[in-house]
Amino acid sequence: MKKLLIIIICIVIFVFSIICGFLVNAYVNFSKKESEIRNEDKKIKNNNEIINTSVADEIVSPNAIVIKTQKYAKCGHIKTEKESVPRDLINLNKEKVEEYYSDWKIDSYSSNEISISKINYGICDEHYVLRESNGYISISCKNDIGEYIFKGLTDISTKYLSAEDLEKLQKGIELIGKENLNKCLEDFE
Repeated sequence: MKKLLIIIICIVIFVFSIICGFLVNAYVNFSKKESEIRNEDKKIKNNNEIINTSVADEIVSPNAIVIKTQKYAKCGHIKTEKESVPRDLINLNKEKVEEYYSDWKIDSYSSNEISISKINYGICDEHYVLRESNGYISISCKNDIGEYIFKGLTDISTKYLSAEDLEKLQKGIELIGKENLNKCLEDFE
């Protein structure tokens, strides 16, 4: 019985030694892998240089808007339009935007809004004249040298207008602005 007890104790010690060996080996391998990972992280951090950027490198957002202001020297009118940023400008910096709008002045620039202006030495395209033409009211626009360029006929017939309205149309009714043009045409309908 003593022999059996000694054999069992030896087997238990042997199994315990094997288990301890596996645990020690696993711990050593785990420590080596953890050390290798730390060294790799250090190498990556050392290889990545920090690049400083400045506010001047602010780029245009896809959701940005462009505000265009045009001043007309001959008539003194100012026309302002808002539009979505052109696709060509998305992700460009201020210098590239200035190149794109080379004939405009950049008044303000941010990633979400670009404000530009320009002086035109002519007159704006909102100078209209209404006249009678072939029994209908015609619309013409004034150009830079004072000539009127035919834009088209309305479907408003002049045969039902009063003599006073016909006389005004014979002389030409000059209007400035699309709102005034539309209001005057509505009055004739």
